[in-house]
Amino acid sequence: MFKKLLIASAILAATSTVALADGAPYLGASLGVVDNTSSAGSFRGMPLTINAGYGAKVNQTVYLGGEVFGVLGTSTLDSNPNPGMRSIKSTYGFGASFIPGVMISDTTMAFVRLGAVKTRFANFGKTVTGGQAGLGIQTSLTQNLDLRGEYDYTKYNKFQGISVRSDAFNIGLVYKFA
Repeated sequence: MFKKLLIASAILAATSTVALADGAPYLGASLGVVDNTSSAGSFRGMPLTINAGYGAKVNQTVYLGGEVFGVLGTSTLDSNPNPGMRSIKSTYGFGASFIPGVMISDTTMAFVRLGAVKTRFANFGKTVTGGQAGLGIQTSLTQNLDLRGEYDYTKYNKFQGISVRSDAFNIGLVYKFA
């Protein structure tokens, strides 16, 4: 599924310059606060996310975008509720998202994030895939610089008998090459 999403995102990015002529590629970075829960307990972290994408307004009110991203940083399971349980530590991740949005004003957009994530859980030696859904708002600070805030929910495939979910709140900047 993850490969299909990456291929579809690449095709969208490659062909969108024809369909979405007023669009622009962008780069961004955000810092987040993550609260992960699993069947073994909960863990927290503050990951840094770097993203690259392409987006454009289809008309005055509808926005379509695609994005690839990498997540750097760790989260560690709180082992207090389950002293016999190995701690769970995520070290990095990457993914791709489809980002449809609605323009609230000329400079502000509300959007939804739908995508797939692969996260490395180092002490288990596993990279686990998850589905991601989120809500956010993005507003222009200057012609090329936007401020973005969002909430993302990620549910990972079960591994080693553990079911992991993540709630992330991110705030960051997006630089548009317009």
